[in-house]
Amino acid sequence: MRCVAATRAGLRATHTPAVLIARGRIDQQLGKIASLTPHDERLKSLRLLIAVLAVADERRRERFCSDGCGHAWHRLSVDTPEASA
Repeated sequence: MRCVAATRAGLRATHTPAVLIARGRIDQQLGKIASLTPHDERLKSLRLLIAVLAVADERRRERFCSDGCGHAWHRLSVDTPEASA
């Protein structure tokens, strides 16, 4: 998931947040990622963490919801300017 998420976030595997999330215990690494100080590192971290959640959600849906489920959030419509016009 980590390589997929880094790629999806537009990061190289050598960017600091990608390296941190790939090593050690995730609970410890998240603290380190959250405390990165340069602004651009925080932006990379946010993009990476959102991508990690997206990959995890896709895998969860494939595993638990592929045969249908009752989760209301799977049936939410997306409001786009084209749809409301």
